[in-house]
Amino acid sequence: MLANLKFNIATIAITGMLFTATITAPFTKMFGKHYNEKKDFSCCKQDQLVLHHYYTVNVFWVEVANGYTEEKTGKKSVGGCNIQCTD
Repeated sequence: MLANLKFNIATIAITGMLFTATITAPFTKMFGKHYNEKKDFSCCKQDQLVLHHYYTVNVFWVEVANGYTEEKTGKKSVGGCNIQCTD
């Protein structure tokens, strides 16, 4: 009977933790790709403005990857860019 009680308590505890993690995950950056606008920058590649968006990928709140995604904006304009990208 004592073993059955321990099993029930463990089952309730694990279910509660999974429920809490599922509910709070979208708000706590627990999983997925998240963007940080403060680290974004822009420059020109081949006379077209390119925005670089900084992101991190998290698994259980641990950052497993990070980097920049590129987004081309506007139309090409010959000689219209001031800051050229170095990469």
